[in-house]
Amino acid sequence: DAREQLGIELVTFREESRLHTLVMVDLDEPFEEQQTFREQFHWVVANLPFSMTKTKADFTEGDVLLPYIPPHPAKGTPTHRYAVVAFEQSDAGQTRISGVEASRDMVLHEFAAKHKLRPVGISFFRATWNESVDEVYRDILNLPPPSFGPMPKPRKNVGPDGRKISAYENY
Repeated sequence: DAREQLGIELVTFREESRLHTLVMVDLDEPFEEQQTFREQFHWVVANLPFSMTKTKADFTEGDVLLPYIPPHPAKGTPTHRYAVVAFEQSDAGQTRISGVEASRDMVLHEFAAKHKLRPVGISFFRATWNESVDEVYRDILNLPPPSFGPMPKPRKNVGPDGRKISAYENY
């Protein structure tokens, strides 16, 4: 159940501890203004130590830049792809990330470039709308659940005032 924060395990094959940043991103968030899709960040945790012997994430050791929100593909949207990406931080994982202004509408490759992050692991999953998604909108996001769908087709034999028109009238 992805409603709860995910458990993360990262095998690094490094004896020494290195700092990592974990990012969870929805790759298919509807972007209504441009009638397309964009990325939406669901979770960012920086400064997590991993090594050959420490492979499970202990989120109390890291810095939460964006708190976790569960996947929430809106009704009427296609299947959403989610990626959880592990990045090694700069200077071979020795530099801490601090003072970062994170937002949910960042772009993943720009975020990684700006903070000199190197991808070292990735996991994908997909999700589609079901009734529990509406609970995420109401209970966690405090928003009314959106619903997307095909636009209604205009009726050719009805005028803008709703009355039936003959084939010889012009509008």
